[in-house]
Amino acid sequence: HIYYQIIETVFKRLDFTLPSRDKLRDAAKNGDFEWGRVFPKRAPKERDRLIEKTREIIAEIYPNLFRTQAKLIPDAKRTLEIILQKEIKVGMVTSTPRQSMAIKLPVLVEAGIDKLLEVIIHADDAPRKKPAPDPLLEGSKKLGIPPEHCMYVGDACTDIQAGKAAGMKTVGVLTGFDDHKALSRETPDAVIDSIADLKDILAYKRLSDHFSVDPEGIF
Repeated sequence: HIYYQIIETVFKRLDFTLPSRDKLRDAAKNGDFEWGRVFPKRAPKERDRLIEKTREIIAEIYPNLFRTQAKLIPDAKRTLEIILQKEIKVGMVTSTPRQSMAIKLPVLVEAGIDKLLEVIIHADDAPRKKPAPDPLLEGSKKLGIPPEHCMYVGDACTDIQAGKAAGMKTVGVLTGFDDHKALSRETPDAVIDSIADLKDILAYKRLSDHFSVDPEGIF
């Protein structure tokens, strides 16, 4: 919701017509939001000026939006606690740089989520960002678990792409930018409505051929 709100604010401030959600998702499919794909056609110098203005708008509104509106996904903490009870290690891989994570971390700290994570990998902890597998492989290395014994759970197409590239099991969850259709196109091992459904997947040793090996680590 917050990311869409940021995009809507940018288009309103620039007095541009907001594109469809499908076009917005397409602009985000490579891991970074490509504003040039959704802005009206402009000469290169004008386009660069618009991109710079966009950065200024985001820098102005982004921190306050997260401080006032960011909320923990329902059942997130309880689900992580259940996973940990199964002696499965849990970590997080984020496309947020370490310096910018200070804006997002408070909601996790207040809920005690940070204490449940054995490792947090930021965008600048690996040579390449998602959808490249580098940050996920760095995470599995720090957990001490081979990637083929890990499951990566994410709410964006780039999460599924990165997880598959890393050789991990992948689960898409419908709490983010991409919808069921978009996530399913990436052929993850499963798509779930809520993070709470993850515990049901882990309750079975053989939900499908994809889950014939129990994961030892989850991101």
